Amino acid sequence: MAEKDESAAADGSAAVRLVLLGPTGSGRSSAGNTILGRAAFCTDVSPVSVTNRCQRAGGCVEGWSLEVIDTPGFFHTCLTPDETRTELRRCVDLSEPGPHVFLLVLRPCRQTREQNAALDCFSATFGPQAFRYTIALITCGDTLNTKPVEDFLKESEELWALVSRCAGGYHVFDNTKGHEERSQVTTLLSKADLLIQRNAGAHYTCDMFLQAVATARHVQQRILGEGAEEFQRSEEVGQRRQEEEDGRKRAESLFWYEFVTAMGRGAVEASGVLEKGKGKGKKVKAVQRAAAIASTPLSITTAAKVMGGAMREGTKVLYKHKKTLLHKQNDNK
Repeated sequence: MAEKDESAAADGSAAVRLVLLGPTGSGRSSAGNTILGRAAFCTDVSPVSVTNRCQRAGGCVEGWSLEVIDTPGFFHTCLTPDETRTELRRCVDLSEPGPHVFLLVLRPCRQTREQNAALDCFSATFGPQAFRYTIALITCGDTLNTKPVEDFLKESEELWALVSRCAGGYHVFDNTKGHEERSQVTTLLSKADLLIQRNAGAHYTCDMFLQAVATARHVQQRILGEGAEEFQRSEEVGQRRQEEEDGRKRAESLFWYEFVTAMGRGAVEASGVLEKGKGKGKKVKAVQRAAAIASTPLSITTAAKVMGGAMREGTKVLYKHKKTLLHKQNDNK
């Protein structure tokens, strides 16, 4: 067992440092208690998250000196996203100089969009380098019945892709075995020891975490920046379209006003009501003629003159506004 301690702590630390991470309700605290063989972390059947803060417990387990850090679940029900991320980051400080192994705790159930987003939170918070120090720990293995765990994982492309990135592979805990059955814990610790040896005793560091934070902030700012630019472009395009639409409406209103006025004027002129020239006498005669025409039926000749005059003046307006009318017709196609 002394050799295990020496191998596991090649960086000069006496204990193997394990950090439990995972979605809310995945069984992190129960897994920590199973590993330590005692009720070190609070567990309860509850519709809300039980672990609100990072907790640390240690002891000698199967000849291994361990420090186990339990953390709040991704998308904690009682903490805001910022509070959850801040608390998750404390696990790096509690496991100073850094964890040897991340245990990404998963529960065998139907994958939802929220669960996939929670798993993405692991990489977003700790960076892609964290997978080099990670083992996927599948809890509630008894619910799989006779189905091999690999078959279950492969049913979801997202879940299998994530587990495949874990350098330490995966391990299954059967919750029905209780604390007395230690073989599943011994096997997990052996996998952890093998992972530590592959990493030459190295551990996840604070610098890796700070780099992950900087990268996440850069990506967030880029997304926000692109979103702001896209929003501004959209606003400008919308404003131009609105101005064009307002201009077309004004031009259309002007056309109809001129068109109706011109046809009326052409009809009146063609009927002989109006005479060329100006003056009060001309207007009086026009009124008298209009009254005379209104009091007697229109002859075919007069009606033809009225229609011809209206069409002649209306055509002039149509020709004047033809560009506006053609542009509107093309927009409606």
